[in-house]
Amino acid sequence: MNKLSEKFVVGGFSLALLLMSGVATASYLSIQRLTAERRWVVDIQQVLESIDHVRIGLGNAESARSSYIFTEDTVYRETYKKQKQEVYQMLKAMRRLSSDNSNQQRRLDTLEPLIAQKFSLLEQSINLFEQKSLDKPTQIAIVIRCIEIDKQIKAISQAMENEEKNILQERTAVTKDLFQEIVIVLSLGYVLSVVLLIVVYSLLQKQIQMNKALSQEAIRLEQQAAKAKLADILETITDAFVALDRDSCYTYINHKAEQIFNRRSTDLIGKNVWEVFPETVEYKFYQIYHQAAAEQRVIHMEEYYAPFGRWIEYYMYPSAEGISILFQDVTRRKLAEIALEESERRYRSLVIATSQAVWTSDSNGMPKEFSSWIALTGQTDAQVKGWGWLNAIHPEDRELTQLLWTEAIKTKNLYFSEYRVQVADGSYRFFAARAVPVLDANNEIQEWIGTYTDITERKLAQQALQGVNEELEIKVRERTAELQKLNQDLQRSNQELEQFAYVASHDLQEPLRAVAGYTQLLEKEYQHCLDDSAKEYLAYIVDGAKRMQHLIQDLLAYSRVGTRGQEFVLVDCNTALSLALSNLYVAIAESEAIITHDPLPKLLADKTQMVQLFQNLVGNAIKFRRQKPPQIHIGVLTTEREAEGELSTPRSQWLISVRDNGIGIKSQYLERIFEVFRRLHTRREFPGTGIGLAICKKIVERHGGRIWAESEPGVGTVFYFTLNTK
Repeated sequence: MNKLSEKFVVGGFSLALLLMSGVATASYLSIQRLTAERRWVVDIQQVLESIDHVRIGLGNAESARSSYIFTEDTVYRETYKKQKQEVYQMLKAMRRLSSDNSNQQRRLDTLEPLIAQKFSLLEQSINLFEQKSLDKPTQIAIVIRCIEIDKQIKAISQAMENEEKNILQERTAVTKDLFQEIVIVLSLGYVLSVVLLIVVYSLLQKQIQMNKALSQEAIRLEQQAAKAKLADILETITDAFVALDRDSCYTYINHKAEQIFNRRSTDLIGKNVWEVFPETVEYKFYQIYHQAAAEQRVIHMEEYYAPFGRWIEYYMYPSAEGISILFQDVTRRKLAEIALEESERRYRSLVIATSQAVWTSDSNGMPKEFSSWIALTGQTDAQVKGWGWLNAIHPEDRELTQLLWTEAIKTKNLYFSEYRVQVADGSYRFFAARAVPVLDANNEIQEWIGTYTDITERKLAQQALQGVNEELEIKVRERTAELQKLNQDLQRSNQELEQFAYVASHDLQEPLRAVAGYTQLLEKEYQHCLDDSAKEYLAYIVDGAKRMQHLIQDLLAYSRVGTRGQEFVLVDCNTALSLALSNLYVAIAESEAIITHDPLPKLLADKTQMVQLFQNLVGNAIKFRRQKPPQIHIGVLTTEREAEGELSTPRSQWLISVRDNGIGIKSQYLERIFEVFRRLHTRREFPGTGIGLAICKKIVERHGGRIWAESEPGVGTVFYFTLNTK
């Protein structure tokens, strides 16, 4: 028995070993076959995925081409090239994965040229756009050809997909059969050896895990395909869309949302919305967002978002993964609503503010709402209807009122009229009536809205003012007549005075010339009979006569400054100064005076008087000099801030100065020097009549300016005068 048992045990052990070896061999072979089948399934799934990628890539490339044509954004041109490259990579992968399938290889041989034609047509359309070509027949032919190629591509890709799915089903069936064989073998081996079952169980567990991995991979691929299709849909809608996870981080942003955010989706994906837009926490959106997440219900809201300067309408769709938000720019609609509300509010305020007489009428101008008119005039409803309301208007104003109202209805323009209305107490009061037409979309009148304003007090005040104005006009006319008469008398007096001055100067100078002439003849003829005292007396007579002549001439010049002045013309002060210096040539040469000046302006003035003004001021500077040669400078400034540019540029006033290094003037005499006959020195010290500066003052005042002096004795004097630019 022992031997038998031993043989049995050995035989059984051997048989178990053989069975284990057979099970192991069968399991190993089955595993190899399952591994091969897994590779087949994976390859098929990759082929199916590549087909989907080719479809998506073609669609994205065509979309990028369209976006580039519509927006001219080179980003879409780069997207098109990238999608094209990915399509060709997918084609290479498909050819490699289906290298053992002749049918699929033949289909690829047909598909690849079609795709190449498709991209060639897309490239052609892009080139036409870049060349700004408007060849519509060519564009239409491209579109038609693209549609035909799309149909062929779709048919071939669908055939390839169907064949791959059929192969997948066959491989799945083979896998199932193989799995059954393994179960049978393992079941028989389990009776003989636990170890064999454990091995078989281990192998089975591995196979199950492999099948689960394949299933999960298939599910993942299907989810990716679904997400790709969903993304295509979201990119085509006109509303903006974003998706956020539970941490409020962006997971998806469509193109419309990019436009509203003015940012690229690649810059926002994965970032927290509250970090990207921190100011949002201050808006109602922040509260509604968390409310939707907490209550897990759809919430709709509208809010003005200041950073974008837009009104945004939101639809929030919470889910277990986060929140999806669909939103759009509704600024135009909201502004229209706000404007409508503002208009209605103003209308209500107008009605309240003018409640004493507000009325409405229909499109034909007949009264609709006239309760205020009844309260104002005391008419009844029956009396107001139709044109009956005109009976409350003063008879003298009715015809014009009816004419203006009819014309406003005809032209659809604003209505305005003023007339007298008989109010409830029987008296007449002045009213101003205004009305505006309410038009529909077809520019047709729907109704009229108007008001009446009591302007009686204003009218009475206007009448009183008109009476005062008439009385004032009478007084003004009387006063004007008196002034005209006085002006005529003054002109006649000035003419007589001017004639008298001329005659007097002529008659006075003639005896003086005779006195001087005969005195000089007497001195010449009887020189040998005269002693020194007589000669001195004769010299006094001649000198007095000459001084009297100069005095008369200066007085005549002083009187003629305002009476015989020339008409103002554009005068170059540089030219006027040159003429004055020419007249003073002898005095300048004798005194060895050094005279400089700034570039002087051009202005409207009396040229002769400007020459006289410069001549008197420069002559004074030469006359009242010290022992050393005089140095005289004529400068120019403006009374406003000095501006760059030519000195002929218009200014409000010019400030001109004449500076010397003469004997100077004491401060207490600076005002008196401009008076007639005012002298500060004796005739022996400095000759002259004392009228020169008075003439200068009168010339400057005639030109609308003023003159003054600043001086320091022993240092020099500066004469300033202003002249208008116009």
